[in-house]
Amino acid sequence: MKKTFVAFILSAITLSSALARDISEKKHLFGLEAGFSMNTMGLQKDSKFKDSKNTIKPGGVFGINYEFRAPKVFGLEIGAKYANRGTQQKISDPNLNRSFTRFNFHSLEFPVIMKFYMGKKKVFNLNVGGFASYAFNVQLRTKIDLKDNSIFKDSDERENNFLKNHNGKDINGERPFRAYDAGVNVGFEFVSKSGFGVGARVQQGLIDFTNPKFIINDNKKVLHTNAIVYALFKI
Repeated sequence: MKKTFVAFILSAITLSSALARDISEKKHLFGLEAGFSMNTMGLQKDSKFKDSKNTIKPGGVFGINYEFRAPKVFGLEIGAKYANRGTQQKISDPNLNRSFTRFNFHSLEFPVIMKFYMGKKKVFNLNVGGFASYAFNVQLRTKIDLKDNSIFKDSDERENNFLKNHNGKDINGERPFRAYDAGVNVGFEFVSKSGFGVGARVQQGLIDFTNPKFIINDNKKVLHTNAIVYALFKI
């Protein structure tokens, strides 16, 4: 009981110290951020299956960053983070329970962001910039579930990586996806003087994720679009 009480007191002191900080005059800030994203791609947008349609695929995001802040008004941030991007296609049919095909693009992202602080207290900012990313693992899951229970297929290939070994290669050794992406983003943040904050950002990839050399490529571009909501902490 005594140890629990001491731990509680120390936690309260630590939190109070954090809340009492004022980062508004600091030029060099290091930060952490974590949140969730809503992702989609144009994959199979013109599917031959009339009952198939793209839906939003949720994913996680977390990372670290460094921000150089000029006197209150402008900031330049660089970072590195993990992001679960990708797409999900729902299969809609009156004879089916929830059925879908889902691709998870586990990626490393490297954003460069310009921030413009607004208001009297300069705790809000608009931000624009770009990013480059590398998908180190692409996973597939397909679920087919008939309501009469005559067929239930759940093909979960999350242990397989479509970008390594022989997974997903055509007869010429080409893979269906390319690992690299780059694009632009725009967002809005609230960052309190104590360093805690929240933000929202929209990303648009500009590089076709499909491999044009893959044998069944249909020459349609596939671009990532992601909306991200996150919490942050600056020191």
